[in-house]
Amino acid sequence: MAKYEITKSIDVDELNKRSGLPTGKKRTLPFGAIIMDRVEDREMDRFTYLGELYRTKTEDLNTACRLIGEDPVAAAAPAPDAKPAGQPKPSYKLQWEALSSSIPSSRAKVPGGWLVAVTNGGLTFFPDPGHEWDGSSL
Repeated sequence: MAKYEITKSIDVDELNKRSGLPTGKKRTLPFGAIIMDRVEDREMDRFTYLGELYRTKTEDLNTACRLIGEDPVAAAAPAPDAKPAGQPKPSYKLQWEALSSSIPSSRAKVPGGWLVAVTNGGLTFFPDPGHEWDGSSL
């Protein structure tokens, strides 16, 4: 599943998860947002962001995002040791560790810090480039 990073803010239309039809709600995706499940549909692209379904013009999205892991220079020509297109790419999984807390929560080490998840509560990024946080509060 390809992931894309938004390189500049972009306006999008929210879609109903079941019907795929526009809900009438507009949203601005922020710089740095990660979108997935991108599918071209005529002049529009559908994709998910934080589990919600959205769409915007293909042309607008092409100028506002980049494929994660793609080096613009290397993308122009395949690497000499590149695997054939039919071979699967390795899958990556987050390694979650439970936090000792009065509410169920856990964290996963990611580049630049931690993802912190609270069961039935949400997800946030905690910046900690050296991964020095031991999981306790002050």
